[in-house]
Amino acid sequence: MQTKARDADPRDPTREAAWLDKQIGRAVRQINGTARRLQDRGVDMDNGRGHRVHVDGPSIDWAGVVIIDHPDPPDDHATPAAGGGNVPYVVLLRRDWEFLFDQLRSTHAVVSYLHRVDGSTEKLGTEPERYYELAAADAAAPPGPLDPALEGVGDTRSVPLLPAAPADIDDDAHSIVRIRCFEDIVTSDIEPGRHTDRLSVLASIDSLPVAYRAELGRLLIEALTASQQTEPDTVFWRFRTYVAGADRDQLGFGVCSVFNETIRSAFGAWLRLRHHERISRTGTTDLTSVGVLLTPRHDGYREWDTTMAAINGDPQLTDQELQQYRELFNNYRSDAA
Repeated sequence: MQTKARDADPRDPTREAAWLDKQIGRAVRQINGTARRLQDRGVDMDNGRGHRVHVDGPSIDWAGVVIIDHPDPPDDHATPAAGGGNVPYVVLLRRDWEFLFDQLRSTHAVVSYLHRVDGSTEKLGTEPERYYELAAADAAAPPGPLDPALEGVGDTRSVPLLPAAPADIDDDAHSIVRIRCFEDIVTSDIEPGRHTDRLSVLASIDSLPVAYRAELGRLLIEALTASQQTEPDTVFWRFRTYVAGADRDQLGFGVCSVFNETIRSAFGAWLRLRHHERISRTGTTDLTSVGVLLTPRHDGYREWDTTMAAINGDPQLTDQELQQYRELFNNYRSDAA
């Protein structure tokens, strides 16, 4: 990403157009230089929270974005073409960059959008028009074919990749996923050297399709309310699992009325079983399953606690464990648990 800001007062349109072309060309060259270095080898970097993380540059499909912060850009300015680069790039006005994040509320979704459009609009500042054209095409498109590995597993749903309405139109439901769960995971204590692993988990959670988030948020809010009405000596347990494709990480979100070591162990067993079932269907062990569990608190300090677990590879469950876990979690399947 490169940002170019116009600090001086705008002048006549011709001079402003020349400034735009010059700064865009410079930004694209800087993006290409950075991309060459990142594509060549992995690097360690400090993120915005001061944590050291490893970036495996050669394994990433890079895209560039140039953000132009200009108080009054010329109308109908043609986006200049700067060919010969290492990566595709998109030139956006700052207001259009902010529009994409306001619309999608997901870094994964915005980056996926940049890869999808694979280039700038003809006229600078017309990104919202292109977005809504693609959103309308998504809404009109028939559902794609279901991966055979997912046939007969839970409910099948099809949603547009790009929502026409802003993602946070149901703000309480959306924010419980986008902000509360994320913040709890981001700010929790973690072993030294595991920050890269945590970022990978956050990226997996952020890959949940935007159109599902409000629905998931409502489910979690309703489950948290119901969990506080549980009879004594009983446990409320509700989960939902999402699989957006055979090559995508599996995500599970749930609510339990209490949290103790027994529930912690049960949560881990549930996730290992779901992961085992997933890799048994797909035949691959290089995917990750992530589970997020919310449990209400009653001390007034906060509304709930968030517990996260993730697993990659073969869990190597014994026959006895498989039998026990299936008896516990598969005899009654509710909400695609």
